[in-house]
Amino acid sequence: MTTGLKTSALIRVFARHHSAPNLLMAMLLILGALALMRLNTQIFPTMLIPQITVSVSWPGASAEDVEKTILKVLEPELRYTDDLDDMTAVAREGSAFIAMEFKRNADMTKALSDVEMAVASVTTLPKDAELPRVRRITHYERIARVMITGDLPEFTLKSYARMIRDEMLEAGIDHITLEGARDEEISVEIPARQLRRLDLTVSDIAARIRANTQDRPSGTLEGRVDKQLRMQGKADTVEDIGRIEVRPRASGERIMLRDIAEIKDSFDDNDLNGYYKGKRAIQLVIQRSLTADALKTNRILDDYLAKAAPQWPKSLQVIKYDVRAEHLMNRIKLLLKNGVGGLVLVLIILFIFLNSRIAFWVALGIPVAMMGTVVVMWVSGQSINMVSLFAMILTLGIIVDDAIVVGEHTATRSEMGDTPLEAAERGASRMLAPVIAATLTTVAAFLPTFFITGRIGQVMVALPLVVISVLIASLVECFFILPGHLRHSIKHTHRAPSRFRRGFDRNFARLRDGPFRRLVALSYHWRYSTLAAAVAILIVTVGIVASGRITFHFFPVPPAENLRARIVMGAGTPRAETIKAVAIVEAALQRAEKKLTGGKERLINSGFVKLGQLGHSQGDNLAQLDIQLTATETRTIATNKIVAAWRKEIPKVPGAERIAVGGRRAGPPGDDIDIRLTGEDIPSIKSAALEITELLSSYPGVMDVADDLPYGKQDVLIELTPRGAALGFTTEGIGQQLRNAFEGAIARRFARNGEEITVRVQRKKQGGGIRLLRDLYLKSPGGAHVPLTEIANIREKSGFSIINRRNGKNVISVTGEVNKDVTSAVDVQAALEQKGLKEIAQKYHVKYRFAGRSEDRREAFADLKLGGLIALVLIFLVLAWVFASYSRPFIVMLIIPFGIVGTIWGHMLMGMALTLLSIIGLLGLAGIIVNDSIILVSQVDERLGRGQSMAEAAIGAAQDRLRAVLLTSLTTIGGLMPLMFESSLQAQFLLPIAITMVFGLAVATVLILIIVPASLGVLADVSRLFGKAPMRPEISPAE
Repeated sequence: MTTGLKTSALIRVFARHHSAPNLLMAMLLILGALALMRLNTQIFPTMLIPQITVSVSWPGASAEDVEKTILKVLEPELRYTDDLDDMTAVAREGSAFIAMEFKRNADMTKALSDVEMAVASVTTLPKDAELPRVRRITHYERIARVMITGDLPEFTLKSYARMIRDEMLEAGIDHITLEGARDEEISVEIPARQLRRLDLTVSDIAARIRANTQDRPSGTLEGRVDKQLRMQGKADTVEDIGRIEVRPRASGERIMLRDIAEIKDSFDDNDLNGYYKGKRAIQLVIQRSLTADALKTNRILDDYLAKAAPQWPKSLQVIKYDVRAEHLMNRIKLLLKNGVGGLVLVLIILFIFLNSRIAFWVALGIPVAMMGTVVVMWVSGQSINMVSLFAMILTLGIIVDDAIVVGEHTATRSEMGDTPLEAAERGASRMLAPVIAATLTTVAAFLPTFFITGRIGQVMVALPLVVISVLIASLVECFFILPGHLRHSIKHTHRAPSRFRRGFDRNFARLRDGPFRRLVALSYHWRYSTLAAAVAILIVTVGIVASGRITFHFFPVPPAENLRARIVMGAGTPRAETIKAVAIVEAALQRAEKKLTGGKERLINSGFVKLGQLGHSQGDNLAQLDIQLTATETRTIATNKIVAAWRKEIPKVPGAERIAVGGRRAGPPGDDIDIRLTGEDIPSIKSAALEITELLSSYPGVMDVADDLPYGKQDVLIELTPRGAALGFTTEGIGQQLRNAFEGAIARRFARNGEEITVRVQRKKQGGGIRLLRDLYLKSPGGAHVPLTEIANIREKSGFSIINRRNGKNVISVTGEVNKDVTSAVDVQAALEQKGLKEIAQKYHVKYRFAGRSEDRREAFADLKLGGLIALVLIFLVLAWVFASYSRPFIVMLIIPFGIVGTIWGHMLMGMALTLLSIIGLLGLAGIIVNDSIILVSQVDERLGRGQSMAEAAIGAAQDRLRAVLLTSLTTIGGLMPLMFESSLQAQFLLPIAITMVFGLAVATVLILIIVPASLGVLADVSRLFGKAPMRPEISPAE
């Protein structure tokens, strides 16, 4: 009560002050403009998962060796780190990688320290493995890609790429990564015959290089002036290394390394290669930090390219593509266009239903409240993105509801004889409690979205944050700014109503007092039939959903503007054969484009090939082709048709195990279908995965089915024989010599031109295959060179190129994408559960669960259930406070389930599937229709307080509040109406929530005016049945 009195007093201060309302309005506009300039712009809200990674390189090791000797050693030390949420590990040929995801509120500084200490405590890692690297992930958002290619040597191309990267960073770009730029190294290859002739090994040569190329501190020379002694062994060029003496002769002859070895600058053959149209290419990924603005970063990039381009040689091509900032700008313009259209409709509705002066001041509150919203968004750390912009459009109608109520009641008080000042003060003060109640119910309705966790929650949290910001700004505007304006407006209002106003009011009164009154009276007198019919409609609507006539897709995303082809050749396939396969797939895309357009339209903007890596897997048999299409709005061919045509044009590629083509989607990550299999025996899990892959591929509409445990190169197992042991060989010694022969011995690493250069010494390879092993000589401890075949047995077996683990257990994922025009992920998963999946799991003794987007869906719905329950309780508490009753809130909340009627029928009419956004929109809709119910029930109670019967009060209240209920509903519908007819495909992912609001609110508004009076009549009947008179409140809830 004290707070209410203080607020009413503050309202009076602003209403009476001549300049305070205008000063507050100006302050909000100025602060809003400043905040607008400081708010970051991005496509989607930031999806931030705190992560720490641990990586260990062990060149030459198989995936199984890496899993056994690295992952299974590190995992027990890391698994129980404080605040760890999830841990995934990958063992692949030559390296191990562990990704640790932490809870959002985790102390990452402490977590990093804990992980570093845990890794340092492990002393049993392989001796040849490199030191583990622990890194806390810094999150960046991609802005664009810049591809550098041309008819230039690889060294020259990389030099230009480094130069451009450094200049961009100096220009103000936050972060740039290079893709396709292989690490440089100095290769020293020595023929086997030279090693035997000089009685040397690869290790000996590497040690000699190391001893002659490293600087050594040698102490201090004392004297009058102390001097530091340092042995300089600089050798960072091919020429310097070639002059190193490898073995002195008794005759005095000096044998230099260049005399027996081929020394050259080269690149790491195991690194990722980049190609564009068959030429070498390097890609610069332009990224912004989370505090930088996407549009500003893109402007910096454009300015740099325009300034630097004239300085580059003509043979160098620099191509900017996949510009997310341009997508963002296009979508901002799209939403702003729809927002302006919605604003125009809202203004038209206001001027139709309200007095022109009141309508003007109510409408003026829209930009003021919007600027206030921007201020709240800036202070609370939000950004301008697709979700927040849509939330602003969504609230265009809601934002004026408070002002409509205050303005209309102020006009009523003026007509009753109050002075302009009294009308403004009493109008705002009397509406303070119900408006705050309506605001609280709307906040409570959007509250469940806050409970959604994970990446989905981070995307959708912008919606309730903006809604709450709008409501806060709206309260400030309608209670501290609007009354002062209305006081002056009423004071100067002496003119008679216009002809339009008189005509509209006359016809509206005729509708209200005639057909509408008869309809409400009929529904009240036949109230049981009315409620039965309404419940029947609700049951039929729910039955439509249960029957599967309307599908459900978890999270809608805009049509992809980037395509991706993943090519997997047979394990061990040479890189040259993989390049040929890539060329075949590229040619298929060009044929598809020509057939779809007849050569009259351009569909492909650019493309980049990554050779040697696919996801976590690495190998010469892997390739990934990324294609950027032209903008959706500028082409006539839909993305799904391009994908289908590309798939159709790809012929049978010799040696290819799998070629998957699909779109690269925006929004939360994850596959439509992701079945995670866990077990102890990897071959058994793989067998189960193969059967599930075959089963999943049999369902219509399921595409690109694969598992993430590919077969790798054949493992060649070498076992020491008794004869080898007798000659002094050991397993470790043979392994070291084999590693030096085929992987090479690292003689030294040094910095050159800002990069780490590796000096690698290895035996010169002649020929290939198992013959290399059979021709290999190893040096015994006694100095003799012995053929490998005489001291070891050699056999082969199949292995895997990559092994995935999750929280300490082996795991395989079987993934697939779903054509939403054919089926849905929910239906496919239900079919798998009913037949096939359980039997396969039992057959191979594995466990399974649905992960990916299915897991996100389960978690989101569980969170929404909890949030929805809390929201209903809060709405009940607010209503019980407003009405000082426990029965009235049930009548008001009775209308909430009927919001689903318009939602379902609207989706069917528009041909749209239900989505998570539909459910969130339904929750928000509940708050809006509850506010309309509050308006109606409040008027009923006011009439009952005057001594009217329930029939008179219910029917009369529906007449009294018809204009207010219609106005609040129509402004919200009008704000969203342009989006309903938006043809741009990029806006389609927001359409479900717009459909929910428009159709749900339209149907609910009609039902409110009919069901609420009928429900009050039933409540009165029940009260009489139990011998109680219907409650007649002494004080109106609005007072």
